[in-house]
Amino acid sequence: MDQQKTQFVYGLITGALIGAATAALFTPKNGRDIRADLMYGAEMIREKGPEWNEKGHEVTEKGREVVAVVKESIGVAREWKEQVESAAEDVKHELAEFKEQQDAEQQDHTEQKKDVKAVGATPTSATPATASSTSKPTTPPAGKDKTSNYSV
Repeated sequence: MDQQKTQFVYGLITGALIGAATAALFTPKNGRDIRADLMYGAEMIREKGPEWNEKGHEVTEKGREVVAVVKESIGVAREWKEQVESAAEDVKHELAEFKEQQDAEQQDHTEQKKDVKAVGATPTSATPATASSTSKPTTPPAGKDKTSNYSV
């Protein structure tokens, strides 16, 4: 990785020098002005070069820190994903077991009704809720009873 960065920097410098030389050859300035511009550019690079180099190293270090944080975050996200998938699978199994249990109870209840119909008797284990649901209401619906306490 460092070799690629070094090659990139060398390529960047070489490209800048080739660009400067090409600009110097095709510029309408005279030799003295071109030399003055080149000297100014070289002086600027000499002065600012170490500062730019230091900033480049700082940016590289910050980039490495960001990459480390992102990699760690990806690892945590993968762990969470595995935990969620495991929990979802557990819930699926529990729901399937519950459904099977409900189906078995429903089938038992249906078989009990068939047995009762075949015998022709009412079940002895009828609950009060079941018994009251089959009996007729003792009071007439509203509006049909002339002696109701409600007035219109």
